Amino acid sequence: MLRIPAQLTAGVRPKMNDGDDFYLQVAFALSGCQLVEQELKLYIAHALELVKKCLGSRMVFRMSGDDYEDASLEKLIGVFRKLSDNTALIADLEKFKKERNFLSHKGIAYCLDPMGELGEMSVQEIMPRLTGVQSEAERLRLAIHEEAFKFLAHLYFEEFPK
Repeated sequence: MLRIPAQLTAGVRPKMNDGDDFYLQVAFALSGCQLVEQELKLYIAHALELVKKCLGSRMVFRMSGDDYEDASLEKLIGVFRKLSDNTALIADLEKFKKERNFLSHKGIAYCLDPMGELGEMSVQEIMPRLTGVQSEAERLRLAIHEEAFKFLAHLYFEEFPK
């Protein structure tokens, strides 16, 4: 029989060291970045679906959201740029991409000393960037979602000639 420690059933989080908390904070920040990518993929998929619906049988159109399933953030922003005229949001996504790339590709290594241990000063220096990217990811995700509202009603409720 599986035994669950009493502190877990009582709602008390097991004690973690500062390193564990740091890595969880990195994971949380990066999960927000993944949600931005997912929102861009949804936007692109819906926009391409609307184009296909508008074209009807007048022209072959085989593009779909599936074409961008494994696309990088940079590629997704490039496609989004072609499907949206919201230049402020596009500029914000470009800035976000740079910070996200640093955190996802260099953030942890930046905080490690030559022995592979977390450096206290480096962690303290990067923590504001982690929390900043978390809040920016949430803001951007909602902004992309709102941008899609400009055309989603057409996709779902408008009738187009076939």
